[in-house]
Amino acid sequence: MDNELKVLFNNFSCVENTFIHKLSEESLFDFPLFWELYNSVRVVIKETIDQPLDREISRAISYMHAKILELIIWEYSDINVGQTENFPFIKLNLIIERLSFLVDGYFKGYLIDESNFDEELKNPIFKENVEIEPPIIHLGFFKQGLDIHAVGFKNTDSTYDIFLNEEDDKMLIESKLSLREVQGTFIFSATDSSTAYRVFHEWVMKRYSPYSLKNKSK
Repeated sequence: MDNELKVLFNNFSCVENTFIHKLSEESLFDFPLFWELYNSVRVVIKETIDQPLDREISRAISYMHAKILELIIWEYSDINVGQTENFPFIKLNLIIERLSFLVDGYFKGYLIDESNFDEELKNPIFKENVEIEPPIIHLGFFKQGLDIHAVGFKNTDSTYDIFLNEEDDKMLIESKLSLREVQGTFIFSATDSSTAYRVFHEWVMKRYSPYSLKNKSK
C-alpha cells in the first residue's frame, strides 16, 4: 500500500505529474493519472477497511474530492477565461458518481465492486485485475469506542453468511475459520463482500450506543 499512499499524498501536495497538478496548474484532465489516483484510493480503502480512520489519510482523501469538484465547477465559471484540455463533459456525471462513492466508502467502510458502475466509464485495470471475492472476510467496527467483530463465510452461490464474532480471541485461528467453528450469532447474508462491509456497519449503528440512541431519537 506504500505506493498507493504516495500517489494519494503527492496529489494532496499537488506535486508535478500528478492528476491534481495537471488539472489545476496545466488545465489538463489526464485520464491515466485520474485512474492512477482513483485506483490508489481503492487500494487504500481495501487495506484499511476494518481499521480506525487515519486522520492524515482522511484529510488527503477529503481534499482530493473537494479539489477535483472545485476545479470541475471552475470549468463552468463565466470568469474562467481558459478551457481544460480533454475535459470529460459527456462523462462528467459518471466521474462525480465514482468519486462520491469512493469517498463515502472510505468513511463508512465499504467498496463498491467495479462491475456495478456504468460501462461508459470503464476502469482500465478492471479487466486486467478482476477482483476475486475471498472465501472468508473479517468485518470490524472501531469507532466511538466500539470494538465489534464479525466474520463472513462464502457460500457456493458466492453470497456470504455473516456471523457476529463472539469468540474471546477476536483474531481467530485459521483452523477454526476453515472449519467454520466460530462462536457467534448469524446476523445477515450479503450478495458480495462490499455489501457485507456496508450492511455490517449499518447493523452496528442501529444496535450499539451511541449510534443506536441517535437513531431512536429521530
